[in-house]
Amino acid sequence: MKRSRRQILKLLAAGSAAALAAPAAVLAETVHKRRAPRPAPAPATHAATPPASPALRAEIAKQKRDLLTALKTLRDYKLPAGSPLAFTFRPLRGARRGGGS
Repeated sequence: MKRSRRQILKLLAAGSAAALAAPAAVLAETVHKRRAPRPAPAPATHAATPPASPALRAEIAKQKRDLLTALKTLRDYKLPAGSPLAFTFRPLRGARRGGGS
């Protein structure tokens, strides 16, 4: 939700008035109160994962092998000298939002 300057100033004035209306002693108490230390979290116990089936292990090994083959192909590809760049980074100017003041 976008707020106008007028709405933000009204909100700021209302917050300031509320802060001034509260007794200073109450504010001082809340500032100096010490929080009780939090108890240490209990160590998480994870359920043991069941052993992977032979089919699952074979599929993972196949995917790793295929990934390594694809990466080797990409790394071994030689670009000819003077070839055009794949892309050129050009920063774009930010679009101005409407309603200039």
